[in-house]
Amino acid sequence: MYNQSIAKRFISGTACMMLLLGISTSGTVEASGAGGSGSDSSVVNQQSHSDIKVMSQKPEVAPVPKKNQPNRIITNFNGDTKTEMAFNWYTTDQFNDAKVWVSESGQFDDAQAFDATSKQVDSKYVERDKNGNFIFADVEKDDEGEPVKDAQGKEKINGYYTDEHAQGAEWTRGDKHGKSELMTVPEYNYKAKATGLKPNTTYYYRVGSASGPQSEVGQFKTSGNNGDPFQFVQYTDTQNAYWNEHVRNEAQFGADTLSNAIQTAGNPNFALHTGDFVETAEIEDEWLDLYDQSRPSFMSLPVASAPGNHDEYALSEDDEKLLTKYNEHVNVPKENNAVNGGSYYSFDYNGAHMVVANTNDNKKSKDNPEEKAIGKEQMEWIKQDIKDARKNGSKWVILNLHKPMYSKSYHALSDEDVAKIRDELTQQIDDLDVDLVLQGHDHVLSRTKPLEHTSTKNSFVNAKKEDAKQIRGQDNITYYDNPEGSVYVLPNTGGTKAYDSIYDRPLEHIKKVRPELEDLTQEELDHYNSLFAIGEQPHKTDAFNDSHENNRDSSDQNFSVYDVSEGKLVVKIYQLHGDISKGEQRTVKLVDEFGIKKD
Repeated sequence: MYNQSIAKRFISGTACMMLLLGISTSGTVEASGAGGSGSDSSVVNQQSHSDIKVMSQKPEVAPVPKKNQPNRIITNFNGDTKTEMAFNWYTTDQFNDAKVWVSESGQFDDAQAFDATSKQVDSKYVERDKNGNFIFADVEKDDEGEPVKDAQGKEKINGYYTDEHAQGAEWTRGDKHGKSELMTVPEYNYKAKATGLKPNTTYYYRVGSASGPQSEVGQFKTSGNNGDPFQFVQYTDTQNAYWNEHVRNEAQFGADTLSNAIQTAGNPNFALHTGDFVETAEIEDEWLDLYDQSRPSFMSLPVASAPGNHDEYALSEDDEKLLTKYNEHVNVPKENNAVNGGSYYSFDYNGAHMVVANTNDNKKSKDNPEEKAIGKEQMEWIKQDIKDARKNGSKWVILNLHKPMYSKSYHALSDEDVAKIRDELTQQIDDLDVDLVLQGHDHVLSRTKPLEHTSTKNSFVNAKKEDAKQIRGQDNITYYDNPEGSVYVLPNTGGTKAYDSIYDRPLEHIKKVRPELEDLTQEELDHYNSLFAIGEQPHKTDAFNDSHENNRDSSDQNFSVYDVSEGKLVVKIYQLHGDISKGEQRTVKLVDEFGIKKD
């Protein structure tokens, strides 16, 4: 059915099944019958009353099913948000008559049709058995954890197993499953753009083939006039990992976070995802599962997004990063024709200017010899783009990026590419009067006070608190009154992997879990913490006693809701709690709110 090839890329897992899930076994792996399917097996008995079957022969690999119903559908801003909307989707086979149909009535008797372009892409899927379970090989390891090789130089395989009965923190963390192989499947990626639309209008759409499969009906709304109120929601770092698909599905948590954000906001105009859609960009299973789980939300509004570092990762750390994978899954602009693990771009919505930076711009090059998170060309574009927006009358400027300049977990101070760009970028944020900086990457709740730039000699993180006037509004929200500084917001993860709010810990603990911060002083730590209005990790776990990150078992996700009008911008951060995997009822709690008022 498919022209499939095995990719020589693997996931490194545990050396021995005796370590799998932290349990022991009294059995041994027995040989299966010649040419068999591995039905003769030993059983690894777990204290949790589940079992993992270790087989001497690899289970038969099932073909990847065809997916010709349009899938992985997303709607993005790409052009004038008053009159244009962009679309992206996939099918297995190519449809040469692919289109998007856009209707104002929803009945499609008035539909405008727009042609789509298609491009063949090589999607990589993890091998599964006939039941859809992932197949893993147990590779024998030496005392140093390196694979043992036979006389022919091949890795010694102790046996094979699937994730049918996998569970436990050791598994969900990602370091107890074995080695997986990938299959290459040719698929087609479609991009289309609707043009000539009416401003401030709700439209309905379908994507697909004029003579073949078409999607269900989705909707979006075009932007309106400058100063018209609008609303958007932010979530981040869904970071869906394939190995948890059948264990504690992370795509489900990410989808639920967005669904609750939309429901809580009421009728937002668009959603913002600040990066790390998936754990490993190369593994299409992760994109497919996340997009499938999020499909009702994705088809209800446009999604603006920033590329995250995981959105360019190959399966093997030894392989080069996948510079185009993010842009294959979205239909966003590529300013300066720069595709580098994502792209950077901007758009206007009702007079507010949204700038989306690409912090994957950190590969060594003539443009970026120091490997900063943002290269010289992109930095110059950001400066000019915001200057132009202000000249054109933009009331609000919001900068969106994955890697944070300021957060309460480790990345903000540990990442060298961020440290190298912080002085220059925060100087520009200050000079250009950016109102908000929306961030991701650190899976923790953080919100700064209004910050102004200062020299490195005054602050090792180039920030000082602005003594901004605060007023109480009639809505009982406290507003910063015409602040000069910028507020940096990170709502916490929309997925299940939580980081500790390490800068609330003693200095000795910080240095233990993040040795690269060994030069951090108590004075610097106190200064850094003083910059924040709120910072915490909602998820509580003993795992943080010895680590900065937990076992991808958090049921505490967050999102932010932004209400923007002519002279006011209100930010509300909400927290979700409840374990979906256990059928628990989810609760939504407002944990922070503030506003910015501008004359």
